[in-house]
Amino acid sequence: MRKKSEERRQAIIDVAATIFNETGFERTSMSEISTRLGGSKATLYNYFSSKEEIFVETMRQQIGQHYEAVFEQLVENDDLRLTLQRLGTKYLQVILMPEVVAVKRQVLSHAERWDIGKMLYERGPKAGWTRVADFLKKAMDKQQLRKADGWVAALQLRGLVESEWMEMRMLGVVTGRHRSRSRILPSAPSMPSCAFMRLRPAPASMQTRASIKKADLSIGLLN
Repeated sequence: MRKKSEERRQAIIDVAATIFNETGFERTSMSEISTRLGGSKATLYNYFSSKEEIFVETMRQQIGQHYEAVFEQLVENDDLRLTLQRLGTKYLQVILMPEVVAVKRQVLSHAERWDIGKMLYERGPKAGWTRVADFLKKAMDKQQLRKADGWVAALQLRGLVESEWMEMRMLGVVTGRHRSRSRILPSAPSMPSCAFMRLRPAPASMQTRASIKKADLSIGLLN
């Protein structure tokens, strides 16, 4: 029974996504969704409280798998700088994707009139960057980074990665077909990750121990 319920819910999302893409959010009605689905509006309200909630879920599903790939880059036992660089590279690739930009533009165009911006943020980006904040907090506990608020640090990292690209992408200065994008992407996030590490360096005592360990290793190699 639960499987059928989940299938019905997904069918609503799939039908709604098609209509949203065809006519836009404002012109789409619950009546139109129920008609194409082959049921009543009451059926829709059994699964979703409003058209806004359906819209948010369709948008979340369209980009959710891409964002999940971003946060899968967080591996605790790897080199911190390289981990942040991989995270930044994947994140930049995702936010510049045409389908992700299209979703963001749709949401921004309606964000002030409805709660869809807040709803999508809570269910998508906030959840992902909370994982980054937790990851950075663990790095701070290991003295790999200076102690600070993990959430603030995560937002600073995101800002550094987005800084040169997001505005130009949203304004169409850089497009999905922009040739320089593929050339710059592999190396671009290395600069934000380096800047972030300088912004939040490890405690001096930790840096000293790392220097001593490196020196001991060098002496051992010489001997």
